[in-house]
Amino acid sequence: MFTARSQNSPNTKLIPITPPPPTSPPPAPQIAGLPLLLLLACVALGWNLNGYRLLDPDEGRNAEVAREMAQTNDYLVPQLDGLPYLDKPIVYFAAAAATIELLGPSETAARLPAYLATLATVALLVWFGRRRWSEEAGWTAGLAYATMVLPLAYARTAIFDSTLTLCTTAAMLAFWEDRPVRGWAALAVGTLTKGPIALAIPLLALVPHALVTGRPVRRLFPWRGLAVFGAIALPWFVAVSVAHPDFPAYALVRETLQRMTTSSFHRTAPWWYYLPIVPVAAFPWIVPALARLKTWRATWLARRAPDASEPLLLAAWVIAPLLFLSVNQSKLPQYVLPLMPAFALAAARNLERPSTTAVRSYAAIATVTGLALIALTRWLPAPISLTPEEKAAIPVTAAALGIVALCSAALVALSALLRRPRMTLLGYAVVVMAIPFLSGRLLVAVGQDRSSAAVANATAAALQRTAGNGAVLGVMAYPPSLPFYLGRPIAVATSTGVELTSNYIAANAERLRSRTGSPLLPEGYWRDALARCPVPTVFLVGAGNVAVRATLADALPLLAADGHYAAYGPCRPRLFSQHPQSPQPPPPGRGGGKR
Repeated sequence: MFTARSQNSPNTKLIPITPPPPTSPPPAPQIAGLPLLLLLACVALGWNLNGYRLLDPDEGRNAEVAREMAQTNDYLVPQLDGLPYLDKPIVYFAAAAATIELLGPSETAARLPAYLATLATVALLVWFGRRRWSEEAGWTAGLAYATMVLPLAYARTAIFDSTLTLCTTAAMLAFWEDRPVRGWAALAVGTLTKGPIALAIPLLALVPHALVTGRPVRRLFPWRGLAVFGAIALPWFVAVSVAHPDFPAYALVRETLQRMTTSSFHRTAPWWYYLPIVPVAAFPWIVPALARLKTWRATWLARRAPDASEPLLLAAWVIAPLLFLSVNQSKLPQYVLPLMPAFALAAARNLERPSTTAVRSYAAIATVTGLALIALTRWLPAPISLTPEEKAAIPVTAAALGIVALCSAALVALSALLRRPRMTLLGYAVVVMAIPFLSGRLLVAVGQDRSSAAVANATAAALQRTAGNGAVLGVMAYPPSLPFYLGRPIAVATSTGVELTSNYIAANAERLRSRTGSPLLPEGYWRDALARCPVPTVFLVGAGNVAVRATLADALPLLAADGHYAAYGPCRPRLFSQHPQSPQPPPPGRGGGKR
């Protein structure tokens, strides 16, 4: 009960005053729409996950490693074409193998771990925002991450970066909450997902932030946290090192140090490579995320104050890792995916106090983007090489997305006039949420171009006529998704093994070639197999290998060809011509990816 002094009496009295009713929480309708909007965004993330083929090389190779893991039930050492594939750790392959065992080998099973990891990251951001700021901020943070361009793209891709982002986000938020043991546990799982980069990204943000804000760095490295990290990450590393003694040097020196410091991996790019990528990757939420950028000087001057800690940590989460990735010699767009949760949290934090400058800026950017997309219906950049199907699909898709972008700009501008913050969130979210629903035709065309599914179908049909006795031989060619769609490894006539797109296999090609039943055959073996045909064999060759294609075309019918590979055969066995000393292709494996 509150009290006040009476002004009408010379004697001072304390007169009881009835306290005002307690402030009621915001009415439910203010946030009721956010969970529903987030649910729709999560549906969009996984929409048509099985509607287009695996994209080579990464998706096809990763899916095949998972299929072989499910088939052999070897969840320790990943294998590609029956050979050890130690280019990446185990977590994503094991998760995809488990879904393949449950659902069978399909695009959905291969991509499902990435989708589930993205959903888990969304849930983590919702939980953290609600706990740290407000219920509305939590739902906004999850919505922002679910409707950014880069998280959408890699929630639907069978590669490791969505799972890595889940781990780095969990680690950053655990350290933010002063729970370093949980943070180190998340770092350990991230290291088992994509290697030391899982350590680098959070620590590159956390250590500078501690130094700037005057916090002790040693609190980031408690012995319990380091012990948990070792207990989770070391057993697999030690077990694989025992089976393959060259693994530690390969993983730490070649795949980590040399990848960062040399150009031998053919992924080099200028230092400014990520400057145009990050704004597109974080679109559209980068606009509200940077709405308070003009106060950076005051925040920096007050950097040791508690109120400045949060914006400085979000800034460190982006700036320090981005500098590291920019000087790194190996660059790909998905490397900045672990930075996207910082933009989502910054956007949610800033939208608690909406900025008219951000609204105007976004409306202008979305309008220009929409007009540019609509312009693609009449003009496409000449240097881009496209198939006829892609050329036909791009204008329709671009026009539809352009219209959505213009509607998004109008929604955000109108929401500022009507003072409807929920409409602002819808305007931001709808432009990316619409992509999976409107791009189906284009994704099908890209999948046809970037996958070996058509060649695999023709090859499988030809092998069915051999009563299960046929073989597949790649002539200096290995279509990464072909073994997945065939449900079996294939032999490769190669001098170096680089066709398998595995640095480990290429570096150890001669040793692996000498293993019993190795799929790596001598480069010239295909000529002997064509001349004698010990078993019915389908020959695969790169579409641009004119000399080999001419030789095969003179002897065998063409089964299928696309812009990347061609299949010929099968040849007919010639009785009594087999030489006992000649190397043989591996026997055909079981199809289906099931034990």
